[in-house]
Amino acid sequence: MYEFTRLHEDATQAERNQLMRKSFAPNMTKEAALEWSKKVMMKNHAIFGVWSKETLAAMICIKHPIENHIRGANLSFGGIGDVSTLPEHRRERLIRKIFGQVFTYMNENDIVYSALGPFSFPFYEKFGYALAEQILTYEFPGQYLKAMRGDPSIVMRAYQPADAENVLLVQRSMGRFGSRLFLPKEKLTSDHAYVLEQNNAIVGFVRFSFKNENHMQVEPVFFTRDDVFPTVVDLVYRYGSQVKTISWKADPEIYLEAALKQPGMVKRRQDGHMMIRVVKFREFCQQIKVPLVAAESVIVHLEDHDCPWNNGTFKLTPVSGRLEIQETDKDPEINLNALQLSHVVGGLMTANDLRRMGGLECPASAAERLSRIFPLESFLTYTGF
Repeated sequence: MYEFTRLHEDATQAERNQLMRKSFAPNMTKEAALEWSKKVMMKNHAIFGVWSKETLAAMICIKHPIENHIRGANLSFGGIGDVSTLPEHRRERLIRKIFGQVFTYMNENDIVYSALGPFSFPFYEKFGYALAEQILTYEFPGQYLKAMRGDPSIVMRAYQPADAENVLLVQRSMGRFGSRLFLPKEKLTSDHAYVLEQNNAIVGFVRFSFKNENHMQVEPVFFTRDDVFPTVVDLVYRYGSQVKTISWKADPEIYLEAALKQPGMVKRRQDGHMMIRVVKFREFCQQIKVPLVAAESVIVHLEDHDCPWNNGTFKLTPVSGRLEIQETDKDPEINLNALQLSHVVGGLMTANDLRRMGGLECPASAAERLSRIFPLESFLTYTGF
């Protein structure tokens, strides 16, 4: 017999620690697991769980509000974390039932958009979350980096806090790669943070550190145009060509291996993912901005089992950079379930892309109009949850 309830953060700290340890680190000592759970467990959140007698069997945490700039709007955003189930209570659909509480809570608290870092893509796809971000870390000997010659009109200087807003704009320009790697303002400053300027305009940003004298760690680099990238590589080369190892965090789409002498010898590892979901579709449409090139309406039918308040047939009409949404009795041109919607609006692919991959059945003209409304788009996710 299970009891589903919202948990009190302080009163259930011990039970939550135990659940996290048994779910993710069963071989840890209790003392080590306690310190580990303090580091990884989310703060400032709502917690929902299920009890089996006096044992906390499963839980999900929501962190909100989180400041995220998504499609031109600061949407109310909820981060999902600490999703855990005791091994002996798995396969009881406990997480599905808790997600029902979570989505209801988000709806009642006007949380429009949600994201999570998955341990399994298929598991969270069942709840309508779609991949919107993936990060790779490339590791290679410093001697593998090519000496590339950049444009002599591009100059380097140390980053200053006054540069923050312009650097954020440079970061967002990386959306052309489908980039999701962003640094908030407070993380831009470091001992080795540099801007690249051309004609008094910032066209690039590079930030790195040294774990020790033999290991250089390069954070995501940002550049407004492809022809700036050789200057980025040149800057890293000046500092890193003599170190034993360079670790460089980058999007899979960034052509980093073209800057390496031995690309086939590079170690690559997945260093993070993010999946997203729209929780309140009407509010999402009403708040975001859309490109001015989007001028034609499209009629979509949405079927969302986990967030039934989203269900309906809607006419989406772009008007001067905004999106109007209106329920209609007309026949839909595109039928979407929650997962397909998340793919289409998540920014990593468009309706055209999804259709070409066989994940969406609709006329090509309708997919094109929806793609103009929801083109490839970057947004901030790793901001503290």
